[in-house]
Amino acid sequence: MEKVLLAINGVTPNRKMFSYAVQLCQRLKAELCVLQVIEARRYGEYLSKIRQKARRARRFLEDSMTAVTFAEAGDHETAKDMMIQARKNMNALLPESEKAGVPCRLTMTSGQAEKEIVRYVRQHRDVVLTVYDGAESPETGLHGSSSKKRDVLAVIKRHLPTPMVTMQG
Repeated sequence: MEKVLLAINGVTPNRKMFSYAVQLCQRLKAELCVLQVIEARRYGEYLSKIRQKARRARRFLEDSMTAVTFAEAGDHETAKDMMIQARKNMNALLPESEKAGVPCRLTMTSGQAEKEIVRYVRQHRDVVLTVYDGAESPETGLHGSSSKKRDVLAVIKRHLPTPMVTMQG
């Protein structure tokens, strides 16, 4: 079965993004693969926001952090908790894909998005299209420079062996 990759750079998919990918898979009769990439170098930035804004940070962590990032930083207990929470959050979106008859699989990793996304597609040759969500969540308070986002997008486009759809807003 062909697959569509929903690649998320640092945050879990919002409902609109996930819905778009599900509808696309439904039309293509494809499976949905979700790849969530957290950059370990941004770990300090995440922790800073946690300390400053506890309520929003809690929601942010529940919605977006992967256990891999915490494990790399040496906090294995938090890593375990984050993996459990990340799975719960993704599972909240899965009924939509199930209802549409679209199989969905989640992979979480740590690293540079531009490298991890390209690596994933090259290892999974049945991916026919990549949907890239590189937007930062307003809840996180993390806003990368637009030039950095353009650079990441350019690297992905240059090395990705499949067509890619990007989302705005």
